[in-house]
Amino acid sequence: MSLIVVIDDRVTNRNILAKLASSLGNDVTVRAFDDAASALDWTTENTPDLIITDFKMPRLDGAEFIRAIRQRPQCFDVPVIVVTVYEDREFRYKALEAGASDFLISPVDHHEFRVRVQNLLTMRRQQEIIRRRALTLEEVLNLTNRLRTEEQRQSKEVLGLVIDAVPAMICVSDAQGQIAFVNSYQCEFFGIDASQAVGKRVAELFGEEYGRRHQEFSAQVIESGQAKTGLEEHLVDREGRERVFLTTKAPLNDGRGRIATVVSVSLDISDRKVAERDLREAKERADAANDTKTEFLANTSHELRTPLNAIIGFAEMMKIELLGPIGNPRYLEYSNDILASAQHLLQIIDDMLDVSQIEAGKLELIESRVDLKKLFHDVTRLMAARAEEAQIELKTTISGKLPLLEADERKVKQILLNLVTNGLRFTPPGGSVTIGAVLAETGGIRITVTDTGIGMAEQDIPIAIARFGRVHRADTHSHSGTGLGLPLAIELTKLHGGTFDISSAIGVGTSVTLLFPPSRTHRQATRA
Repeated sequence: MSLIVVIDDRVTNRNILAKLASSLGNDVTVRAFDDAASALDWTTENTPDLIITDFKMPRLDGAEFIRAIRQRPQCFDVPVIVVTVYEDREFRYKALEAGASDFLISPVDHHEFRVRVQNLLTMRRQQEIIRRRALTLEEVLNLTNRLRTEEQRQSKEVLGLVIDAVPAMICVSDAQGQIAFVNSYQCEFFGIDASQAVGKRVAELFGEEYGRRHQEFSAQVIESGQAKTGLEEHLVDREGRERVFLTTKAPLNDGRGRIATVVSVSLDISDRKVAERDLREAKERADAANDTKTEFLANTSHELRTPLNAIIGFAEMMKIELLGPIGNPRYLEYSNDILASAQHLLQIIDDMLDVSQIEAGKLELIESRVDLKKLFHDVTRLMAARAEEAQIELKTTISGKLPLLEADERKVKQILLNLVTNGLRFTPPGGSVTIGAVLAETGGIRITVTDTGIGMAEQDIPIAIARFGRVHRADTHSHSGTGLGLPLAIELTKLHGGTFDISSAIGVGTSVTLLFPPSRTHRQATRA
């Protein structure tokens, strides 16, 4: 029979707590009080098995009551549960400091109330049993050992359940290959009975080759005391499918400083290996296709150059009327158009050939000391007619005495021609394109090509610098081009070890900056 005391100055709460306590069973008797002082007087001649009390009460609060009840010899170990609302954390602390066994949050969860009360009553009954039997120190020690053994057994069972739930093969064995533990995943993979695995050798259960390999690795781990990782194993499951496992072996200390066993963890990486193989094969196919494309571009470019050279040569002869007057001026106009179109097509073919050579790693630099002032003059002279026709001002600026540039002059000129061509193409009449150069703070040479054209949004820049990239806007449809100018300029700049930066804003214009490294600066200055 268990005697429970309920103390609460509010009748509703007192009745609820009393009914909950009574519902624990027919062997439970409940005594209810509306104030703590009355309950304290009652305990002078009576000893409850459990006390459930409110904290905030008149005359005597929960902490004062608990301290007083602990002074009674027959009640010093009676469990006390304090009921407080959620916000009254300070009251709970005071109650626990005074000697409360537990607390409940009001409104009380009925299930939680029954479980906590039942647990405390069970503990109280056990205490009474121990007290009545007057257990000796040896008996107490035996009880403690039994409880510890039970806890260890439960912990081992929980750990076993967790390890069995892990999707990996886990096995513990000694240096002789004798198994101390193996999880369900490994047993299911090899089709063995887990209950009969402990005590047997790895080779006996999983095959001689598997056993020999694992015993050899385990011996290395025990000898070195270091884990062994990254072991790939190819195993065949019960259905005849080959699976790939990544195995790690780690030493286990026996608690006395000796390494007696090794834990092996094998994770199935078959899907990952298949994905790696597919990715590798896809890359090989992509590389092969890219090589084919590069070879096609190179061959096609070479094949097209021969007839184009002939067209350009004959068109130039017709333009200067080398063999005599053409007669009809319209034919002369047509020949000029043929020459311009052929030269434009040849430039496109040259760009494609350069791209293919860069991709194949065959484009080499023929380096010399380049006078940028002279180079800028050559570029503006070549582009002057186009700028004049487009009614765009083409300017150059060089700040101070500029060193010579160690570079491939033809490639640098090609970079500038591509950038100036882009600037002229996207700048409306009345605008300007400026080529500038300055000695950078790092000692390298910085070249800029800036226009006052239509510009582009920041998110369009990656498209513009991609090979064959074209930014689609209503105001750019009329501008021709292959989309190779910027990408080729970038690749040629990188080939010189330089960096390429582009900034642009719609309606403001575009600025391209090339920065050649200090190693390409020749300190013999040119005249400004």
